[in-house]
Amino acid sequence: MGDAGSDPEQWGDSPADEDSDGWGDRASDDAGDLDSGSVEGASAADVSEEPGVTATGDVARDDATPDDTPHDDADGSQPDATREATVPDRYVQVDAFDMPEVAAADAGLGVIAVATADGRIDLITSGDRRRVTRREGAIDVAVADRVYALTDTELEAFSHAGSRVWGVDVTDGRSVDADPDNDRVYVRTGDGEFVVLEGRTGIEAGRFDQPHADVAESPAVAVADGRLAVASWSFLTVLDSSGSLLDEQTLSGAVTDVGLLPGRAVVSLKDGQLVGYEGDERLWGLDGDASWLADAGIAALAARVAGSDFAVDTDGNRRPLDGVSGTPVAATPALDLVCTAGSGTATVYAAVGQGDESVGVRIESESVRPADPTVVLALTNEGDRAVEVDVTVGAEGAEVASSTVSATIDADATQRRRVSLQELSGDEVTVTAAVGEESVERTLEVQEETTALHVDAVLERVEDGVLSAAIDVENEGETTVTGVTVGETTVGILDPGDAERVPFEQDLPSGTVAVRADGVDPLEAETAVPTTPTAIDLAVESDGFLSVTLRNETPVAVDDEVTVEGVPDEDGSFSMPASIPANGAYRLALPVASPGERSVTVETSGGRVSERLSLARCSLLGEPSTGGDAGRTGAGGGGRDATRSRGRSTGRSSTGSRPVGGGEEVVPVSMDRQFPSEPPRRGDVFEERLVVSNESAEPVEFELRTDDGAYAQRLKVRASGQAVGTRYHVPLESTLSLPRVELEHEGGVTSLPPTDLSVDDGDLVATITWRRDDARDGGELSVSLESDEGTWEVKDAVVGGERSAPIDARVSPESPAHVTVTTPYTLRDEVSKAFVRARRVDDRSPEEDEQQVNTLVVHESVTDGDDDRVDDLSVEVESDSRVERGFGSVFLSVTNDGSRPVAGVSVDADGPHVEKAMYADGEDGERIAPGSSLRYLVDLEGVEAGEEVVVDVEVTAGEAATRAAVSAVADEDGAVESGDWSLDVETDESGGPSRLSTQYE
Repeated sequence: MGDAGSDPEQWGDSPADEDSDGWGDRASDDAGDLDSGSVEGASAADVSEEPGVTATGDVARDDATPDDTPHDDADGSQPDATREATVPDRYVQVDAFDMPEVAAADAGLGVIAVATADGRIDLITSGDRRRVTRREGAIDVAVADRVYALTDTELEAFSHAGSRVWGVDVTDGRSVDADPDNDRVYVRTGDGEFVVLEGRTGIEAGRFDQPHADVAESPAVAVADGRLAVASWSFLTVLDSSGSLLDEQTLSGAVTDVGLLPGRAVVSLKDGQLVGYEGDERLWGLDGDASWLADAGIAALAARVAGSDFAVDTDGNRRPLDGVSGTPVAATPALDLVCTAGSGTATVYAAVGQGDESVGVRIESESVRPADPTVVLALTNEGDRAVEVDVTVGAEGAEVASSTVSATIDADATQRRRVSLQELSGDEVTVTAAVGEESVERTLEVQEETTALHVDAVLERVEDGVLSAAIDVENEGETTVTGVTVGETTVGILDPGDAERVPFEQDLPSGTVAVRADGVDPLEAETAVPTTPTAIDLAVESDGFLSVTLRNETPVAVDDEVTVEGVPDEDGSFSMPASIPANGAYRLALPVASPGERSVTVETSGGRVSERLSLARCSLLGEPSTGGDAGRTGAGGGGRDATRSRGRSTGRSSTGSRPVGGGEEVVPVSMDRQFPSEPPRRGDVFEERLVVSNESAEPVEFELRTDDGAYAQRLKVRASGQAVGTRYHVPLESTLSLPRVELEHEGGVTSLPPTDLSVDDGDLVATITWRRDDARDGGELSVSLESDEGTWEVKDAVVGGERSAPIDARVSPESPAHVTVTTPYTLRDEVSKAFVRARRVDDRSPEEDEQQVNTLVVHESVTDGDDDRVDDLSVEVESDSRVERGFGSVFLSVTNDGSRPVAGVSVDADGPHVEKAMYADGEDGERIAPGSSLRYLVDLEGVEAGEEVVVDVEVTAGEAATRAAVSAVADEDGAVESGDWSLDVETDESGGPSRLSTQYE
């Protein structure tokens, strides 16, 4: 949950992007601003399936960051330290791109964060980079499980995907360092203090004095393993996270930098020496011109010595970083990734090995064209680090231009190579490709020449002056098209009927995108959006409110940040995100709290527009001691007209809370709950915003909680500031019920009541549950599919940016479906984002329109085995049940009438005539598939003539039960015919969730 000016995630309605998690997060929305250079050694046709890398170094979108630590193993554990604790033998360049002057850089496990002088903060992994945020005036940056950006007024934490997690006020901050080993962030201030924060929450964990703060020069600081090393002038001090002294020594010269190894501290001195210490003992020294030193290392520290790059281990031994060129700005502790920068270019190097055994090869082409006889090979590295590999290629019915193809492939990535053929001699060509011991063969048809490409542009949204869009390219011809490029992105080959969607970004004003292919005239896709899509209207209303209207007259939604100066008083200021729909408007009603003529300024950051208005207006709010009109206090108040408060994010159900007191104490905080203006739809993601406004002149720390027990957290809001929490829901029933929200501060409590909203029918409704798959890495998705309208063909589910195994289900209102598929993704949170890719195939929708249905995925622990649904079970008496001369049997059939499996079923029977009961046919109820049944046998004895026979049956699944009374009256012979049995059923509904919800973020 962040305060005003946060970067909330947007739930775009754009179609799925195959290289992203499809949620439109800010993680990579600006990535296209980095002008990409070419990757050394890669041919123009190379394409990498690892998100972020193409042969030309272009940026592909990668919003898919399921967890904030990119290189965690699939089971959620940290990477194997024994594997990491080695110095790599060699490096290869995996990326190169334009980068302005570097303002700050830091490295964590498998990731590097870089802040540039123009306000960009980027995250770099092996062959992938993404924009985390834009922050003008960034002083320093640090990275661990979060990315931490320090400005002169604030420290902000972002997820690796780019979502703003929290922000705290910082006075005169000078540097920030993060320690992933104990979740601590250290901010050094100009007052000679270290402020220690919890990395996860931003809550202050302590503060202590900076050692030797009287020294004029800024100290060098490094953190790792719960230690904080501070090197000032000629002093080296090592502290623990509480500020307690561990070691201190006086150095033999002035220090320039410091780094930490396990049990060691290493300093570089102004005379060029590198010196290693264990405690207060000097262990070794290296002479040389040391100009740069990494902050932390596991087996060794990266260092720049005498113009070359080395790894220096705990004993002072150094080994060249073979293949790395240039001055590093950061290196990961495991030395698996090094980033250098210079002359406006950043270069990324990854550790590499030889990997024939870990690389698989396949031939993707199905045919060849005489005009361009090329074959595409796909090489997949299934290992855990980058490898170099050679592929041997042969052909029958043609000659191969080059019989050997070389590639450098990142871990868990696929690269494609094009192989040229010559002298085609028939109607078919048989191609073989071998890597190590593995060999594949494929026979390809030689096709006639007919080609036709169709190009469409899909404009998605504008955020901070950057257009996100996609170009659809489809081969409508009868032969394969090769050499397809969209702008600077290589698509490669399109077979007849195939289509490709290429995401891209452009700074405004946007124009056209060129599409080219071998043997096809160049095409253009139109993407024109003007530089300033946002206009601002200001007006003062008679009741003392300032009306702000942001207008968007373009056919694409605009996400921006609006800043208001001069309200509620002359010194007032706040910023907040604004989302303006296509050809729509966003409105704010802001209170004017003090009289007098002054200038009010409203600006947008991405739209680059501003307006000013002179005010001479009194506020009509109540006195501050009464809390005023709480529903209208601050931006986004919902008292007078909730729909004016927050554009897309508010609507008919907005509610506010007044500050209230406990005894004599007054809670100086009000809350407002805001929803979209349109009713939620079943199965569609629904956004709830909780706006907390601090009306006092001091920061307020409080506890926020929901009465359903799903959320409780201590938070802090700056003086006269706001915090905006975003929570997402998926309604599954006709009513959406949201719990009471309480805020407690110093004994006083203010609250928002429970809220019920009516829910409209949806289209495709997908309910997804994740469970661990013990047989492999990743997990298993239980996917239930229903349709409120239309017939759908479902392709797959995407969780954390990872596609599941194919679903291949057809769903209509009369025909729901349930499938269980594997996923390579490990769900670490209780609830996370997901979507399914589907195509509506009834007459009311073009068959080619693939859609993305945004939903949530829940861990099986959330629903406590939601497949244990007794209400899906029906009980019947089978026709062969009968009693003769006082003895007989009742056969019961328990059937799963639902669309998903029911697990943990138990059947029991009792009654005065029950002799024994058991499962028939050797079955039990451990798991009943949809449409399947199990049989249960009840043996009876001692039935007298005219006596009523009653069998009480209980069928349980999970915590719920179905109770059935089977009864009949015996005739004068003590017999009961099969058709004489009656059945009375009473079911306790299992109470499946009416909604799925995330935490407030």
